[in-house]
Amino acid sequence: MTIPTLRLNNGAPIPALGFGTFHDERFPGKCHDAVLWALQSGYRHLDCAWYYKNEEEVGSGLREFLSSNPSVKRSDIFITTKVWPHLCGSPEDVEWSLNYSLEKLGVDYVDSFLMHWPFAAERTDDHEVKIGDDGKYIINKEVTANLEPIWRRFEVLNKAGKAKAIGVSNFTISNLEALLKYADVPPAINQVEIHPVWPNTKLINYCFSKNILPVAYSPLGSQSQVPTTSKTVIQNSELISIAEKKGVSIGQILIAWGIKRGYVVLPMSSNEGRIKTNGTLVDLTEEEFESMNKVSEGKETRFVDLKNTFGWDVFGDE
Repeated sequence: MTIPTLRLNNGAPIPALGFGTFHDERFPGKCHDAVLWALQSGYRHLDCAWYYKNEEEVGSGLREFLSSNPSVKRSDIFITTKVWPHLCGSPEDVEWSLNYSLEKLGVDYVDSFLMHWPFAAERTDDHEVKIGDDGKYIINKEVTANLEPIWRRFEVLNKAGKAKAIGVSNFTISNLEALLKYADVPPAINQVEIHPVWPNTKLINYCFSKNILPVAYSPLGSQSQVPTTSKTVIQNSELISIAEKKGVSIGQILIAWGIKRGYVVLPMSSNEGRIKTNGTLVDLTEEEFESMNKVSEGKETRFVDLKNTFGWDVFGDE
């Protein structure tokens, strides 16, 4: 099965399978290798961020691949980067963040540039996160209450061609409603946590209704554990059974489930074999799909909630 191509609201194509580049900082070089393996395996979509602290490695892996594969051009690779909240305190910091990422990645533009979280925080003089006495982020409540000037700079960068599309991440329905009231260029993407234990159906349907493409991070659900079962998603007996009967990996059916629901999925791995397997797409039967839809019944669980790190409850209004 070839990787499907979806369309953003600006008409741009985006591969439905992307490669998440978040990797452990303690192992330098791992991200370079993983990106190279992903591109060699057929991935044409890389998801990056300032916060991941590895965009230089992503860029070196990309350059190595392109130099040895002259038939593939930069324009064939969809690249996303994201700005962390401490660089959303001013329009100038947003632009600094994008320029920083472009330099580290070694590219002239990104295909999408996202606001990583729907709030602004304070930064240090050297553009790092400023931490308060309580060990949490220092929230810039004034900017958070009115992100319009921040979004305006996103629109400027989009018009300048540095970001072919602009969007958001971790935005709730109320966050999106507020943004859409003033956005001249509406967000093309909302990147959020989605997997069978956190299907996020209401938010997904809202995004589709507003022509915003959902993009799923943690589609394999391996960020944390499901409190009700003490098992990760990839240890779920129902999902394992479906994968075993099909003769494929559980990662493959999790990816297939997301793609069948109509959005982009971003699996990540540092294991060469798993990267290749995840990139080998499979189809689900309607029966398999419906069985996977039922996995979350009575136990929907979000894994990625950084309110204790941020000192700000992003998802409190859901």
